[in-house]
Amino acid sequence: MKRLILTTTLFTAIVFPAWSQNAEADKAKARLDEAVKASTAEAAEYSDLRRALYREINKLDDEALALQKELRSLEFQETQRTANLRRTETALANRKTEFDYSGGVLRQYAKTLPTRLHPAENQKYLSDIEAAERAASANIDNASKELEELLKVATLGMNRLQSSIGGSTFDGKALRNGTEAMQGTFGVFGPSVYFSSKDGKFQGVSPISQSGTEYPNVLSLKTMDAPALTNVFTAKAGSIPVDGTMGKALEVEANEDTLMDTIRKGGLVGHCILALGAISLLIVIYKLLQISRFAVPSRGDINAIIDALVNERAEEAARIAKGMPGMSGDMVRTGVQYFYDKRKVLEEALFEKLMGIKPSLDKFLPFLALTAAVAPLMGLLGTVLGIIKTFQSMVLYGTGNAKNFSAGISEALITTAEGLIVAIPVLVLHGLMKSLAKAKSGEIEGIAIALMNGTTEIDRRNPKTSAKESSADDDDFELNLPAKA
Repeated sequence: MKRLILTTTLFTAIVFPAWSQNAEADKAKARLDEAVKASTAEAAEYSDLRRALYREINKLDDEALALQKELRSLEFQETQRTANLRRTETALANRKTEFDYSGGVLRQYAKTLPTRLHPAENQKYLSDIEAAERAASANIDNASKELEELLKVATLGMNRLQSSIGGSTFDGKALRNGTEAMQGTFGVFGPSVYFSSKDGKFQGVSPISQSGTEYPNVLSLKTMDAPALTNVFTAKAGSIPVDGTMGKALEVEANEDTLMDTIRKGGLVGHCILALGAISLLIVIYKLLQISRFAVPSRGDINAIIDALVNERAEEAARIAKGMPGMSGDMVRTGVQYFYDKRKVLEEALFEKLMGIKPSLDKFLPFLALTAAVAPLMGLLGTVLGIIKTFQSMVLYGTGNAKNFSAGISEALITTAEGLIVAIPVLVLHGLMKSLAKAKSGEIEGIAIALMNGTTEIDRRNPKTSAKESSADDDDFELNLPAKA
């Protein structure tokens, strides 16, 4: 029994520790295998996550580019909307100005129409005009209603002119030779007004001068038979004597001046104004020829150059640019030369060329603007000098001769007319030349912008290539990462 106990004790002391150590080693090896598997799984998962992350980054880059493009489009649309809004506001302000101007013109017309009527026509139109003016004054707070009432006066005036051209008749009273009031019929034929009494025994012509009463004066017409004018009124046919110039035709013809006489009366100031006008006309002809002949490269050639530069065919681009004439061609050649330099260098080079082109297109245009501004002032100066001379003549010879006084004032106003005759066309032509020069300058600026945009295309391509190379390197690293682990 003691031997059995001893044997068992020795077996336990020798075998059990060895067996326990082997079991611990197996467990450690199992844990190590599990750790290796977990590490491998985590590395694979890490690689998958990393590739997914790079794909997401590339996707986000594409989305960012798309959003940038959309942003530029939205900014452009906003600019367009802002411009359209400004144009609408300007148009609205112009319409309001036109509305106010139309109202002012109609009010002025309503006030002056009675003064343009023949004294005989007051009986036919004056009451309607006054009624429309009262209605317009009552609706002064309602611009639309006021304008409608004033339009009635304008319509009445138009109907009066239309009826007077073909001849019209109406009943009324007149003063026979300025003394006896008679009832009869008036006939309006253009500027001439005739009258025939109701009994047909008196007929005559009503002059434009006022009689001092509410009825017009009628002078006897002795060159016609008594019933002749009545027959014209009733039958709408016949012949009557007409003196539309009120007897002043021969006097006006004798006092008419030729063009050279008018120029001569303008004096030294008038001659200077006309000389400025002649110089301006020559400048306009020169600028028209210069701007129209200013060579601008075609869009097709520019696109071909940009395409060649973007695809690194610089020699082909230089060959195309070499055949482009003028200052714009020089600018394109400069753009080709500095295309692959820094963007700032290209921009400065193109800007320098543009600064040389714009003054060439705008050359002499300030002189036209100066002429348009100075010519009316010179005309006013000539008028003031002429009026001073007229008043000096009045001091020496008195004011008894109103005809000579009026003639002096008329001559003094010649320089004002010459100044306006020169200024208005020069102002219009200056605006036209300025617009043409601006259009040419805009075309050339568009070419410069196109060249700058070509560099943007290159900048877009290079980041993509770099991203691809970086992605390839990262893929190699990912594939080798588990092996290194």
